[in-house]
Amino acid sequence: MKDNPKMRKMKLRHLVALVLAACLIAATTAGLASASGGTDGAQEQESARAAEAGASGTAEITGKDEVVYATLSANGDASAIYTVNHFEIAKGGTVTDYGDYGSVVNLSNSDPLALSGDAVSFTAGEGNFYYQGNMKDTGLPWDFTIEYYLDGRKLAPEEIAGKTGALEIRITSAKNDGTDATFYENYMLQVTVTLDTDKCTDIDAPEGTPASAGKDKIITYTVLPGKDADFALKANVTDFTMTGISISAVPYSMSVEFPDMGEQLSGLEQLPDAIEQLNEGVAGLKDGTQQLTSGADGLVEGSGGIRDGLAQLGDHAGQLEDASSQLNGALSQIASALNAEGIDLGDIGQLPSGLAQLSDGLRGLADGLRQMKNGFTAASSALDNAMQGIPDANISQAELGGLLADGSGLTDQQKDVVNRLAAQYQAAQTAKGTYNQVKAAFDAVGTTSDTLAASTGTIADTLDAMSAQIGGALSQLDGLGQLGELTAGLKTLAENYADFHAGLTTYLDGVKELSSGYGSFHAGLAAYRGGVEELDRGVGELHDGTGAMSREIAGLPDMIQEEIDKMKEDYMPSEFTPVSFTSAQNANTEFVQFVLQCGGIEKPEEPEPQEAEEKPETFWDRLVALFQ
Repeated sequence: MKDNPKMRKMKLRHLVALVLAACLIAATTAGLASASGGTDGAQEQESARAAEAGASGTAEITGKDEVVYATLSANGDASAIYTVNHFEIAKGGTVTDYGDYGSVVNLSNSDPLALSGDAVSFTAGEGNFYYQGNMKDTGLPWDFTIEYYLDGRKLAPEEIAGKTGALEIRITSAKNDGTDATFYENYMLQVTVTLDTDKCTDIDAPEGTPASAGKDKIITYTVLPGKDADFALKANVTDFTMTGISISAVPYSMSVEFPDMGEQLSGLEQLPDAIEQLNEGVAGLKDGTQQLTSGADGLVEGSGGIRDGLAQLGDHAGQLEDASSQLNGALSQIASALNAEGIDLGDIGQLPSGLAQLSDGLRGLADGLRQMKNGFTAASSALDNAMQGIPDANISQAELGGLLADGSGLTDQQKDVVNRLAAQYQAAQTAKGTYNQVKAAFDAVGTTSDTLAASTGTIADTLDAMSAQIGGALSQLDGLGQLGELTAGLKTLAENYADFHAGLTTYLDGVKELSSGYGSFHAGLAAYRGGVEELDRGVGELHDGTGAMSREIAGLPDMIQEEIDKMKEDYMPSEFTPVSFTSAQNANTEFVQFVLQCGGIEKPEEPEPQEAEEKPETFWDRLVALFQ
């Protein structure tokens, strides 16, 4: 047969393929044998370890940690919870743990775990051992609510993906009353929101702590143990998407160094003493205003007596002036008659009785003056006592300014009372100064009344003497010589009385003018008394306020210390003994941590184009392809 190169090449290719196939089959067979032998070895090792552990009895556990993982929706609803339990075992043996698990997974080796009810049993050697328990209940110690608003309108998480506008995210956490309160009361929450700054601008998170990580802005919120939270985050977003919000919870532990307030509180203790002294000073001021009020009452009462006395005197002044005028006219007529020619001695015989009547009238006038003087003196004395009762205390503007300064401790209402007190003090000093200026006029009224009454009495005595002398003279009258002497005496009397009448008229005019003007003065005193009474009420209110302030300030250092202690209780970690989250039956639990992850805001993926269906390759096709 003739050698054909083409046929020879095809035979060579088939031969090489057969050789390679044989090599592959041999290698595969050897590999399976090797793998079978390795599995038997591993099983033998696990069996040996289990036998060793089982022979040791109950394991000796030095500690257990629990990390609780939870998957939450973008709205904050928990959908799944599983716990990774970590044991530190000092001596191998059998371990029994508890939890309301639907299933369990051994994370340390391939040994099976026995789940019966809420008990999980397994055998572990010395060292670390991990297993995962998938919990049936999805209840956490906290209830979370996450809401999304775009341009003020609430949207579902899937509705807000890819949107543009003004975004607001509201995050709230509250106690879940359906779970053990231990974790709510002793664990601190940390809520972390991550925003892409390419999609989110003008981020406003006033209650959060911002940080930057590349192009991401990370906002962290902290919730203290036993507290509910309500946070709001705002931003302008474009084509919005967001990774899920993450939440972690760990036992509260924070190093807060509070300053020693001993020195500050020691200085503050002087404040109650100062306030108490202020209160005592206001109490003395109140006593003074009460005395001032009492003096003002007496002042007004005395002034009223003077006003009434002057009014009566003014009313009777006309009568006194008329009576004096009649006496003056009578004396003038008598004197004129005695000077006339052809005097009738019978008419002269009536002169003694007329002089006696005139004398009686003058004595009545003198008594009226004395009564007026006595009433005026009593009223003037009361007025003087009241005026002298007004203290001459010299209160400077600097002292008033110090009392009204911002650091005085007085409220605005109390400062208003002090201002009114100062105004009434000035009014009282003005009234007293005015009285001191007119006091001489008041004193002159009494002195003038005494002088007029004495003069009137002297004239009356003179008239009585003249009446008696005239009567005696008439009985012995034997000629015109004695009549001439009588005429001269009566003329002198008439002239002197005319001068007296002119002085009396001037005096009574002054009394009437004084009475007319005194009404305004008395009205001013009445207004002054009203102001003093208002001042007394205001000082009483001021005293009540300083008394209340003194009582409250007295315990201020203790109150501040109590607030400091309360702050320490709020911010310093409390004594907390770790407990298991999965079951109260678990012992040796040293640490429990919560790691919660919320769903993100993602746009739905677009479906990928379908590729043309390829014909399955055979083993021979793959083998041949190795050489192509």
